[in-house]
Amino acid sequence: MFILPALLLLQAPAPAPAAKPAAVPPARIELTTPFPVHLGSVGPKEIREAVFGIKSTHDRPFRFRVLDLSLGLRLDEAQLAAPLQPGEVRMVRVQVDPAGLEGFIKGAVRLGTDDPAQPNYILRYDMAVRPEVTVDAARKSLGEVAPHESPELAFRFRREGGDPLKLALASEPPPYLDAELVPGGDAAELRVTLRPTRLKPGVGAGLDVLKVATNAPKQPLFTLYLDWRVVLPVAPEPSRVVFTDLKTTLAALELTSRDGKPFRILKTELEGRGFQVLDAPETEATRQVLRIRRTGKEAEALLVVHCSNLEQPLKVPLRFLDPKLRPAKGAVPPPPPAEEHTHRHAH
Repeated sequence: MFILPALLLLQAPAPAPAAKPAAVPPARIELTTPFPVHLGSVGPKEIREAVFGIKSTHDRPFRFRVLDLSLGLRLDEAQLAAPLQPGEVRMVRVQVDPAGLEGFIKGAVRLGTDDPAQPNYILRYDMAVRPEVTVDAARKSLGEVAPHESPELAFRFRREGGDPLKLALASEPPPYLDAELVPGGDAAELRVTLRPTRLKPGVGAGLDVLKVATNAPKQPLFTLYLDWRVVLPVAPEPSRVVFTDLKTTLAALELTSRDGKPFRILKTELEGRGFQVLDAPETEATRQVLRIRRTGKEAEALLVVHCSNLEQPLKVPLRFLDPKLRPAKGAVPPPPPAEEHTHRHAH
């Protein structure tokens, strides 16, 4: 009695094979122009034309209609009013307006036909839309600067499209930088001058961040970077002498001649209390070493060193970071003094 069901299963009809997908009819057109159409670099308000050459391979006349256009395209449909005859080549012209676009752009025209067997046809193009406002460089360098110099450089802006360019400083420059905006119609400049005499003692280099606002809707703000380094005939190492614990009371300051010529330490002075210069070498040398002792718990002082090869004395900050005054465990400690100064402004 258990054999009958098995026989019935063996006699059951086999499942019908899956239906094959319908074949897509072959295309009835050929493109006689390069595809896709590359429009290259295009200005933000520069109207371009994309041209597509279409050749019919159909055996009878058929018509096109516009189904869809990418943003910024305009197509005169009168070009498609007459049916395309067998073997006919027709040039379809499309106006491309890049207004509101920026960067590398891909677009297309989608055409339908009056032949139900024909798929849609997509005519593609691409272009690189230039930004409306450009600056010649987002980062510039003043390089090495002598203490008596006041070097100047300019960030140069330009606006395409015919509208006037207006700039405004969106951040306050540090006190040692003079910043001036110079208008010029569709162009403008931000001129920056470094004044080393306004730098705080111990600051020998910096990377400054300047923010400039524009009246271009898509580029309202530019962030610019300016680096510089002040070079003295005598290089101090370190540029700041910092004591970080109670047990350390002695530190060395090394002074090196940049040009390799010997120099003499004429005099040392201390502005402030809590520190002492143990001795000052009297002989000429290309490298001099000063020993500095911490004698108290004063937070800071200034060491002034007069050298035979310096018109102005060298100023080196002295600091004591009392561990008892440091933040409690778990708190974020302040950053340690840096050898190079970085000045940033947030917008």
